[in-house]
Amino acid sequence: MNSWAHCASSRPCPEAVLAERERRWAAQSLAEATDSNAIADRWERLHKALRSDPLVVAAYVERAAALGWEDAATSSIEHALDARWDEGLAARYGRLPIGRIDHREATAERWLRRHPGSPALLLTLALLARARGDWAQAEDRLHRALAQGAGPDAWEELGHGHTFAGDDTRARIAYANALRARRGEPVEPLPAEASGPGIEDPGVAEDRDAHGLPRMS
Repeated sequence: MNSWAHCASSRPCPEAVLAERERRWAAQSLAEATDSNAIADRWERLHKALRSDPLVVAAYVERAAALGWEDAATSSIEHALDARWDEGLAARYGRLPIGRIDHREATAERWLRRHPGSPALLLTLALLARARGDWAQAEDRLHRALAQGAGPDAWEELGHGHTFAGDDTRARIAYANALRARRGEPVEPLPAEASGPGIEDPGVAEDRDAHGLPRMS
């Protein structure tokens, strides 16, 4: 057996191991930057492939946001998602501890036209709608996200929203469903009289696999 075949069949190739170590080192280095000058310098020194890697981009945007560098945080995640779609980064976009709500909503709406079945984008839009005080729209987005296969984070956000709206019954069910979803257990439907037609997304047909489970975009 030649060395390449042995590498492919029995253990990771040295190149793959080194690449993984490099991306993790880059993410850690960015996360530990002490100020905006340090993080900018470390980011610029990375080669182009790493600046679109989800793990590295996530570390950069979180640290940039924590340092108050809002423009850098938003633009880097936007460039990364325009170059290569990633559901994890799309969800993180809505959770950035920064403002720029209108800008992020407009950008997420643009992405949604290209990825209409993305549960992460629908969750992000729900978070942004609730941040500007529009719970009705946030609730609609969350129902659509759940219809497209969103998991415990969407149920938890639904619980937060219902708590804020004073609907303790639906809040308790939503929080319990977040826990059930994390355990891989079936969730409980929301009361029909309160939730209207139920958890569905009229904007896009739900895409399910051969086992009947929602596909992730």
